[in-house]
Amino acid sequence: MRKKYRKIVVLVFFAITSATSCNKYLNLEPINATYDEVFWVNGSNVEKALSGAYGMLRNAFRLDRSYFITGDLAGDNFLIGGDLWNYTSFRDEGGLRFSNASYLEGSVHNWTRFYAIVNQCNLIIENIGDIDSSLFSGGETQKQRFEGEARFLRAYTYFYMVRTWGDPILVKESFADPGNVPSLGRSPEAEALDFCLTDLNRSLELLDNNSSSTHANLGAVQALLAQIYAWRHDYQNAERYCDEVINSGTYALEDIQTYKNIWRGNSRENIFELFMQFDPVSNEATDGFFNVFLTEPYVRNRQIAAVFHIGDHIRNLFVESDLRYPQIIEPVFGESAYILVKYDNVDYYDPNNVNTYVVSNNLVLLRLADIILLRSEARFKNGNEGGALSDLNTIKSRAGLGDFTGGTQSLFEEILDERRRELIGEGTFAYDAIRMEQLQRLFPNSYTASRIAQKGYYWPLDLNALLPQAPLLTQNEVAIQLLK
Repeated sequence: MRKKYRKIVVLVFFAITSATSCNKYLNLEPINATYDEVFWVNGSNVEKALSGAYGMLRNAFRLDRSYFITGDLAGDNFLIGGDLWNYTSFRDEGGLRFSNASYLEGSVHNWTRFYAIVNQCNLIIENIGDIDSSLFSGGETQKQRFEGEARFLRAYTYFYMVRTWGDPILVKESFADPGNVPSLGRSPEAEALDFCLTDLNRSLELLDNNSSSTHANLGAVQALLAQIYAWRHDYQNAERYCDEVINSGTYALEDIQTYKNIWRGNSRENIFELFMQFDPVSNEATDGFFNVFLTEPYVRNRQIAAVFHIGDHIRNLFVESDLRYPQIIEPVFGESAYILVKYDNVDYYDPNNVNTYVVSNNLVLLRLADIILLRSEARFKNGNEGGALSDLNTIKSRAGLGDFTGGTQSLFEEILDERRRELIGEGTFAYDAIRMEQLQRLFPNSYTASRIAQKGYYWPLDLNALLPQAPLLTQNEVAIQLLK
């Protein structure tokens, strides 16, 4: 169970959605007080609740492939197949207009499912302290680890919401009755991130590096701290936590000959990943998430019209000698189109149904190459151009490339370009461009100075669905204009 988020019997208060609560901004189900008293009685049940939280995060990202929409499409990393017409406005060619989301409002304009994760973590954190350590199979060490993981997941979830929608509604405790949730307005981004840092600083005390990368560990906490501090442009602390990860000896870059093992899962490069590999017992893997990148010959009868595919603007970022390119980008249909093949572990596992398949990869959320490039960015901002260049060249060297030889300004831009090459299809680039303040340079037709000043890179909220349950909720400023 610790490795695979196996299907578990999840009681009412662990539900992600329900027919009666799908429109609530805080997706909470009533808790049966009597059952509540008998559930939080041992470590086994806490582990079930924690497994449920990981599963909720995985499902939240899978919904409409929203993880790739907000992190990659919003960074113009892919062309859109004709069948996906309702995604086209998310690209630069469509003006990066995030308000035009026909049939996708439930995922990109609605944060409800992320509050289910927050509430799950709140329940774990609030109740675990009352359970004696002797009731955990691993004693006090396991008890601390479970709390540390729950705090990490809560911080990760809030950080994701902040980067996607801006100021969140900051909920710090669980609510037993959704009918009596007090009216809450949005909290400033800074307050929410302070709350994340408090959780993560506590997790630093509770976690070590003795668990799998499919569960939060010390390295994951340090990497997330580095990401949050970089988002706040506190590059001194960002560099500090990058150092902790890089110098720990826990992680190593995957060799270029086995580069695609990163997305097969459990690579030594991976710091934190969500388990999504095929398990024939619980049938956990899916054909409806990673397949958004795949056509024939990987997925039978799947045409380019159905996928996110690679355009010349991305192909031209790679030089011919880049050893990553032939491993992650392939021509299809007689070289008339190109697709991303990081997630190509397709398994037609059912001999009785030739069209039944799963894509057996993991979703890697944090890995060492990301943190090395983040430290390059932090070092540049901290005035250490030599250190920034060294980190950049570490990633280039793995790709079989020579050292970068450009000047100061081009070095910073090259760090972003290298992140785009290295992390394409991993849900990061749109957030990188925001953090590094490169939106107007990259997308001058879509991002005016005024739009950036109004934080017009945040996604709008679906107030038709959310406002009845959150009367104090307000819309993102620039979204009001884009929605007209």
